[in-house]
Amino acid sequence: MRQKRSKSSLKGMRWLGFVFVLSAVLVAGLVWLLLCSESFSGGIHNVVLISIDTCRADYLSCYGHARRTTPNIDQIAGQGVVFKNVVTAAPMTLPAHCSMLTGTIPPYHGVHDNLDYRLAESEVTLAEILKDHGFVTGGIISASVLSSQFGIGQGFDTFNDRFEKAGMASLMVERRGGQTTRLALDWLGRHKDERFFLFLHYFDPHFDYEPPEPFASKFADNLYAGEIAYTDYCIAPVIQKLKELGLFDSALIIITGDHGEMLGEHGELTHGYFIYESAVKVPLIFKLPGQNKAREVEELAGLIDIVPTVCGLLDIAPPPRVQGKDLRPYLFGKSILSNERHIYTESLIPTKYNANTLLGVVTDELKYIQTTRPELYDLARDPQESENLINQKPQQARVLQDRLRKILEESVPASIPGSKTLLDEQSRKRLESLGYVSGKVAEEFQFDQSKEDPKDMVDLHVSVEKIHHLIAQKRLAEARELCEEMLSQHQDYYGLYRHLGRICFEEGDKRKAQVYMRQSLKLNPDQPGLHFNLAMLLAEQGRYDDAVDHFKEVLRLNPNQILAHNKLGSLLYAMGRFDEAIKHWQISLRLKPDQPEVRNNIAAALAQKQKRLD
Repeated sequence: MRQKRSKSSLKGMRWLGFVFVLSAVLVAGLVWLLLCSESFSGGIHNVVLISIDTCRADYLSCYGHARRTTPNIDQIAGQGVVFKNVVTAAPMTLPAHCSMLTGTIPPYHGVHDNLDYRLAESEVTLAEILKDHGFVTGGIISASVLSSQFGIGQGFDTFNDRFEKAGMASLMVERRGGQTTRLALDWLGRHKDERFFLFLHYFDPHFDYEPPEPFASKFADNLYAGEIAYTDYCIAPVIQKLKELGLFDSALIIITGDHGEMLGEHGELTHGYFIYESAVKVPLIFKLPGQNKAREVEELAGLIDIVPTVCGLLDIAPPPRVQGKDLRPYLFGKSILSNERHIYTESLIPTKYNANTLLGVVTDELKYIQTTRPELYDLARDPQESENLINQKPQQARVLQDRLRKILEESVPASIPGSKTLLDEQSRKRLESLGYVSGKVAEEFQFDQSKEDPKDMVDLHVSVEKIHHLIAQKRLAEARELCEEMLSQHQDYYGLYRHLGRICFEEGDKRKAQVYMRQSLKLNPDQPGLHFNLAMLLAEQGRYDDAVDHFKEVLRLNPNQILAHNKLGSLLYAMGRFDEAIKHWQISLRLKPDQPEVRNNIAAALAQKQKRLD
């Protein structure tokens, strides 16, 4: 009996041991599932998205830069997931951010340039998605190119796009990273008890490269690297504040860039023109709550993947029109067995010079660029894109061309209501002072190989960018000399005459300025800003009828130009044409009701009209 009990006891112990082991395995499995779950909706309390403008991936030390440029970002990377091969949809600030915040590419959301575009209200941004799910949303941007007038602020409860400097707010175009950080720390302090989404935008790496000390001295041989290092320094207090407030461990932190910088490669000094790797390859780092081990992902990703990934982590259905992919499997160390990705990127800026578009598609190994002389590069073997393989690999080029055509066919709508806007002259000058080239891009997505190749026009583009900077710095003689040099080679480019007109005007030679303005308008009549300037000049000379004609051209091209309505109203009033003056002032008031001076003008015109009748 004792022996039976012993065997029974032994059997029971074995059974209990089995149950214990099974329970341990189940618990371990459950823990693993919880830690590796593809939904962090319960673990993520806040979302912080940091965008570094003009940020080449290879200038961050966590991406392999030889110098320690980004020690603070490196710490986040050391606890997070670093995507090593990320492509932006466009090497321009506004289009790239529109893609970043909507998960769609420019042919879909309709924004292709920093000038004369705005994100349509019909587009759904990450801020709108999170706001609808209970998040308090805040945005702090560092340059006027992302101001709310361009539609990028939709969905944000607070969107700080005002730049203050001793009464010069209207003239400021950017703020330094230190000021952006101070605003961010204040915002975090005020919203620490709420579930929030904070979007931070730093602009410092953008040209001109003027990092403050000690970064200017430390990186005297590479001021662009110094700006990257300064931005990293500015990000550190934001991370520290999250820790001090007890928010770091429950926050999803994303650090990325909107586009890169060419730095002279392929003949381009800054960005926006070409779509080579230096301009379109950007960093992307995800830091999840509770994550403390680094992981690198070599597979291709895009800025358009941020929205669907955040939505997936929060167990939110992304908008059906999102074109990016959910990167969650990579975040949890899983490989994705799927069809090879094809990431779209574009530049329409060459069309400002009557050159062809640059439409690109990128895979893990190859990049195809559709233009007058198409290009194909083996990125794995030739990351500098120095050898065009279009003739050596025609079959692969055709496959990628077909894929690009399919992407465009699926993405380019007939029209996007609200994706266009026309800037007033003051806003245009602010953006031009940052080096952005004025002029309307041509939205051409057909594969036309009859136009000038952008590669042959890059010298003109670089010169025009330099002319913008010289004029902004009041170095007018140098700007004039460069304009005249370029005119000897490009007599049909209207922009050079436009700049010469502005130079002459600022030098006081208004007669010559008028000659250049008219020549520019002869080559390209659809320039509302230039019509406005010429109208003002003609009115000053007492040539009222001609001035009225040019004001009317402004309003034909941009019916909502408030300043043009007001100036034309004043001119018509001076000419005794009271009814017409009142009409334009009334339109101005409909566009912007809070204008007491305009109401006074209408009252004065009505009084003058009555006096004439009496």
